[in-house]
Parts: sequence; structure tokens; C-alpha cells
Amino acid sequence: MKVRIAKTSGFCFGVKRAFEIALREAKMTESGNVFTDGPLIHNPQALERLQNQGIKILEEIKRNIKGTIIIRSHGVSPERRKELEKTGAKIVDATCPKVKIVQSVISQYAQKGFYVVIIGDKSHAEVRGLLGHANEKGIAIQTEYDLKKLPSSAKLCVVAQTTQNKDKFTLLSEKIKERFPEALIFDTICETNRNRQEELKDLCNLVDAIIVVGGKESANTRRSVEIAKSEGKPTFFVESENELVPDKLKDFKEVGIIGGASTPDWVLSRVVSKLEKLKNHHDWKIEAG
Repeated sequence: MKVRIAKTSGFCFGVKRAFEIALREAKMTESGNVFTDGPLIHNPQALERLQNQGIKILEEIKRNIKGTIIIRSHGVSPERRKELEKTGAKIVDATCPKVKIVQSVISQYAQKGFYVVIIGDKSHAEVRGLLGHANEKGIAIQTEYDLKKLPSSAKLCVVAQTTQNKDKFTLLSEKIKERFPEALIFDTICETNRNRQEELKDLCNLVDAIIVVGGKESANTRRSVEIAKSEGKPTFFVESENELVPDKLKDFKEVGIIGGASTPDWVLSRVVSKLEKLKNHHDWKIEAG
């Protein structure tokens, strides 16, 4: 068997930046109280490493918190930020710059009277934060059925969750344009995420099956699974090397591996290392790209 590793695997810029900010604050904060407003990264191994550095998830907002609260890469709503500031803790903003751009677009057009449509997962932290910048004049949609919920007479500003599936965004944007020709469409999918999706599609053309490595709660990792399956490839979604089942892979001639944007390099390396150890028994060949 031949194993191909996607070059775009591993931490994206925003996640890597937030992770490094958290580790830096852990070293700088004398009280030792460093909190993240929700899980910093949707990856259990990365969260374990942060926890080992004394970084905790904020369980409750209360007054007089001594220490530091980190706003994660997903960002927060303006109201949430005000609540965090009232705690008295030092607030460190690790919002991904790409997410901040979307926040800015939403705020700008909401103030101009536009109704904001976010193509994304309404339950995801990033989308919840983005909706907060719409001043209660927005909605998150995921399917064509959701288009029925759009107000018929509104001026629309359409954006994407930064990790959105490009094909889904294109489809729903076109459907919106058919009904609302004057709608303003902003493709705010992160370029890194877009490249990862394109490489995955190319990889699917080269291999017989795909292994996606990442946290089960990671939106961008789940989208990689969706894309691989939509390309008709048998797809194996694993959080770590312990979930690999060699017997399920042995009959494939070529297998591709890709990690999500929140998948640490060391987790991906462990998966590859396990495949390396197994290749002697199955005549596997490992290579990048």
C-alpha cells in the first residue's frame, strides 16, 4: 500500500496563533490563573497539553477574577466581550484575524440596515459570535430549506463561516441570488481552509481511501470528512493513532491522510508513525503529497 500525506495538514494560522498566545500567557501570568472562554481548540490532545500548562476552561463568568481570560480563535459577540471585561480579569484577544474580517463586514452592513445571512453552523462558536455583530438582524443557514426563513423584503448581506464547505457556500449563494438579485455576497471562507479543501479533492483523485485526523468536535475536520465522502471515497475519521484499524485499510492500494486545521502536528505524526510501523507487515509506502 502507498500512503500519501496532504501538505496542508495541521494547525492553520489562526489556531496556531491562539495556541501560542495561550502558552505565552501561561508563562507570563504570575497568579497562574489562565482561562480560555470555551475550549481553545476542538482537539482533545491539544486541550490536554494546554491543561498540563495550567490553562483552564472558564466555567463561570463572575466578578473579581484574578488572572487572564483568552478569547479563542473563534471570536465572541460584542455582548460576550463586555461580560468578560466585567470579570476584572486581563482579557487577551486571540480571535483569528480572518474571523475579525468577517466580524467587521457584518458590523458594517448591519449598521447600514442590511439583514445578515451567515452560511454556517448556527451551533458553532464562531457563528454564534458572528451573529452577535449583526445586532439581532441576522440568521445562520445550512441548507436550501433554511432559505425559506429569509425575510422577503430585506436587503441581504451574505457571508460564510470561515471553515465553510466551499461547494455548499457556492450553492446557497447562487440560490439566494436567484431570489434576491441585489444581495451582497462576500466569500469569507479562509484561504487556508479553501486550499485544504481543494487539496483534499485532488488527493481523492489519487487514492482509494482517505484517513481524516482530528477532533470529533472540529467543524473544519468534519467538513473534510464530508468532502471525502462526497467524492465517493471510503473515509476513516480518527482522533488519534489508537483508532486506526489496519485490517480495514489493508485492501486499499493507496490511502490519503489529511489533518484538520485544529489537528496538532504531533497527533498527525503519531498516526503516520503507526502506519510506518505497520508498513513492514503490509508492504506499505509512506510519502508526503
